[in-house]
This record gives sequence, C-alpha cells and structure tokens, in this order.
Amino acid sequence: MINQRPGWANIGNRNYVNINNRWNNAIVRPVNPGWRVPPAGRLGYWNGWGSGVRHHWGYYHQCGNWFNRGWWGYHRPPMCGWHYHYWRHNRGWNYWWTVPTFAACTNWFTWSAPANVWSEPVYYDYGSEGNVVYQDNSVYIGGTEVATADEFAASAMDLATVEPPASEEEAAEAEWMPLGTFIVSTSEQDTDPGLTVQLAVDRNGIISGTLYNAETDTAQTLQGQVDRETQRVAMRIGENEDLVAETGLYNLTQEEVPVLVHFGTESTENYLLVRLENPDDGSGDDYQ
Repeated sequence: MINQRPGWANIGNRNYVNINNRWNNAIVRPVNPGWRVPPAGRLGYWNGWGSGVRHHWGYYHQCGNWFNRGWWGYHRPPMCGWHYHYWRHNRGWNYWWTVPTFAACTNWFTWSAPANVWSEPVYYDYGSEGNVVYQDNSVYIGGTEVATADEFAASAMDLATVEPPASEEEAAEAEWMPLGTFIVSTSEQDTDPGLTVQLAVDRNGIISGTLYNAETDTAQTLQGQVDRETQRVAMRIGENEDLVAETGLYNLTQEEVPVLVHFGTESTENYLLVRLENPDDGSGDDYQ
C-alpha cells in the first residue's frame, strides 16, 4: 500500500510539473533573495525547541540499544520494497547513526540534477515566520506562490509514493547513505516523546527509514524520496494513506530538522526531528 498513491493525491502530472516549475523559479529567480537561509531568530527558535527535548527526554539510557543487531532481531517491520535494512549487514550498526554533510549528499547521487538548484543548500522553514508559508489557502515559498494548500499536500504524497523495485535482488543491490537517527517531537510541549526515526538515502534519492515507538515497542517502515528539482524530501509512514511528512535534504543534515506533516488535505502540523548522537562502538564509518 505504501507504494500506491491514494486517490486524494492524484493531482495529475501537469499540475505536479507546474508546482515544481514555480518552486524551481523561487530557488533560481527568487522574489526574496537570500530566503534559502533563515534568519538567526528562526534557527534559534528550532534550537530552543530541540534543547527542550534534549533536556527532558527520558530514553537516553535505552536508545543506545536501538537499531542494533539484537534490536533488529525483535523488530522487523514490513520492508515495503526499498529499505536500507538490506544493507545493514555491510556496516557496523552505529554507521546508521552518522550524518553526511550536504556536499556529501550532492556527490552521492547518480542523477543529473540542475546545478543552479544544488549549488547552495535550501533550509526549509515552516510557519508564518518561515520561508514556507500558508496564506489565504495558498502556499508561498520564499515569497513565491507555488500551489494551493490542497495541491501542496497532494504533491507531497505524490513525491513520497515510490515505485517498488522490480525484484528483491534489485532492492538488495541499492547502496544507502545514513542520514542519522532522530527523536520525533510533535510539538514544543512534546519534550519526552516515545518516537524515534532512523533515515537513509540511496543513490537515486529514495528515502528509507524506520520509525520506532518506544512506548509500544513497535516499528514501522518509512519510504519517500528527494525531489531533484527543489531539494524537497517527502516520506510516507507505514500503511497510512493520509499522513505524509516533508522537509528538505539540507534540513536532514542539521541538528534540528523542521518537518511539515500533512494529514491528507485536512490539516498540517509542524514537527521537529532532534538528532541523537552516535553511540560509537568503533565499528562504523563517517561520511564527511
């Protein structure tokens, strides 16, 4: 089901291309030059939210045992086609906690992407004071109107819905770069959340991840991809046909990662991913 686009997200290829073209224009011909980098006050806001989580989070003594060999022996969510789990035996378990730089990401991909989009990173900052703003049922990026609110949500689900591999052998051959492991906070008041996510990206921009709920001791698969035209990242979670989360690839190289979560076309919420440090046992490799 995670590989099938739900009906509410069928906006048509023409509409999707038009959204991406307007978004691309916001990057290469910006109305507000410099919008790619938010002001210090906005970075401070997300850092303050993240600091609240780091200070109150109650799972530090347990998280070092998550996503390791023993953990995977008891937690095996459906792999949904593409999944970094196929590659985990090739690396030490803590390798998947490491984080690449943005430059490492751009060199990792095998695609041909527009240089004027990828010459500089884009930090997507959601909210009325950010650079991705909802106003009068439209979405503005860097001051440029790119879509209606419904179209924006549908385009995120469209991006996050990835064609499955032709075979299990093809899935097993994919190479994966770790993006790290994060606490998932659903609001500024959610300072002791039970959700943690581990993410990786393959050479074609497909995102794979595992969402772990420590309160219920259950895990779900995440899958999505990077948009080469905009640096946008969108991800689906488990078998949910309504929920889709989006952020930027550069965001995922930072300590705090603002995320916009769509609940179908009905509503959105701002979440924050807070990076966890690598519980280094000396068996992993870092990307620089």
